[in-house]
Amino acid sequence: MTTSTSPLVTVTPERFSLVAYDADRIVSIVRELAERVGVTNPIVVDVDERTPLSKMSAAVDGSSSDATVRLRFESGALENTKALTTFGESRARLSIGRMLLRAADRLSGRFQDAPQDTELTNPQNAAWDAYCGGRLERLGLGPVEQQYRYDFRNRFGFGDDTDAAFDRLWAADGLSWSDLPGT
Repeated sequence: MTTSTSPLVTVTPERFSLVAYDADRIVSIVRELAERVGVTNPIVVDVDERTPLSKMSAAVDGSSSDATVRLRFESGALENTKALTTFGESRARLSIGRMLLRAADRLSGRFQDAPQDTELTNPQNAAWDAYCGGRLERLGLGPVEQQYRYDFRNRFGFGDDTDAAFDRLWAADGLSWSDLPGT
């Protein structure tokens, strides 16, 4: 008998009416990426299809192996930017992957001092995104490093020291919250 490491994943809404998204496809992507980043906890994905904005957040209800991971996305975070209101698999993989990495960080115990995603400052968000972006690249998900670097520069300044800090985050694994600039 084979034991699956796939987490229980639920998506709301179960049927989308304002955007052309498929909840079953989202479940499949979340399961695949959760396995790749090592999240085995139950996962609840809430998609707000009423807004084209692209805010997203990850939260963990507790710290045990059965704590629920909650991922929230405005529909723009999962959208094909060349065909509005349709699902963009590449964009969704990057958004879901980034939030699963944040959840994994929170579950690791190394980010217990981090504020909730909705309470992060812009610099804290940019630093954590840079850290996640490098790991997404190593997972083969193809984030555009220059987009992350530009956002990081906008929050921390343009200069050699800022680029060096970004490069350290991009290449890192196993960091804690206090290792991120701006925390």
